[in-house]
Formats: sequence, structure tokens, C-alpha cells
Amino acid sequence: MLYCSNAELPQSIMEETLKNLSDLLRQWRKDHGVKETVAAEELGVGAATWGHWEEGVRLPTLKNLIALSRYTGIPIQHFFCPNRHRCPFRDEAPGK
Repeated sequence: MLYCSNAELPQSIMEETLKNLSDLLRQWRKDHGVKETVAAEELGVGAATWGHWEEGVRLPTLKNLIALSRYTGIPIQHFFCPNRHRCPFRDEAPGK
């Protein structure tokens, strides 16, 4: 079972998930020409919170994972599957 609190994840899964989320968010912003502060504001979180996600310091809450998926169009499971070609989950963003 995967939890959103960093303290509840096994170290290897946490590190992989944090890096993957960080890479995805940074690449999404670059591809869409969105500044970190703008993305944070549009998502309704503080710039420091977005920065922590992009720096791989913290995982978002489940509520924020859903919001991130809707905002970016990145399916939630991609945040947890670094190799999207082998990810066992369906490719759908919530609310799409």
C-alpha cells in the first residue's frame, strides 16, 4: 500500500517516486512555459509547496495528487511508475 506521507513509504519507493514526480512536474512546466509560481497559484498551493514537489523534497497529499493530475493532464499512476511503457495502470487523468 502506498501512502502520501513520506515517513510511511519504504526508502527506495519514496526516492523513486519523489524523483519521478519531480521530473514530471519540471518537464511539464518546461513544455508548457509555465513558471513555478504561476503553476502553484493556478493549482491553489503555495509556491514553496510546488517547489518542494519539484525539488523532490515532499510528496503531495492525495487531494493534491488528484489536483495535479487534473491540472497537468498527467495520469496519477505516472507519478508512481517511472517507466510509463511498463506501468500496469490505465492512462487516464481524473476528470478527463
